[in-house]
Amino acid sequence: MAMSTVISKTDLARRSRQVVDQARRGRPVIIESYGEEQVAVLDAADYRCLRAIAAYYALPPHPAPVNDPAVAPRGLDQSEVQAAVAAAEGDTQAAWNRILAAYLDGDISLGRAAQLLGVDRFELTEHLRRLGLPLHLGSATAAEARQELAGLDA
Repeated sequence: MAMSTVISKTDLARRSRQVVDQARRGRPVIIESYGEEQVAVLDAADYRCLRAIAAYYALPPHPAPVNDPAVAPRGLDQSEVQAAVAAAEGDTQAAWNRILAAYLDGDISLGRAAQLLGVDRFELTEHLRRLGLPLHLGSATAAEARQELAGLDA
């Protein structure tokens, strides 16, 4: 993760716009009071990614294309994402959790994950890279590439 800046609550009050701009550029800001860290300000997409990755690694081990070549990628469509959000009573985090889990499992590509999240692929790549999270770039086989193409029509 990018180096963070530590400031006091007083500095936050004086420089809130700069703090937000800095966080949105991928540089978290730690707010402290009397030398004790109290709050972190970070980019919202970074926050969503971190929560989704934590949720993914809390799951029990399961078969997935990323660690078992015999398992075929399942893909992921918008209706599955919407169902996850509905099951979570409209919590947007559920979409991030479902999409990044499918990406980490190897069921979808980085590009498909970005498409489902409604962000640019390069932007999602930057968030994952900045946070030190896994990047799976490109299909491992021709069959995976064909499946990805077929999934775009869905």
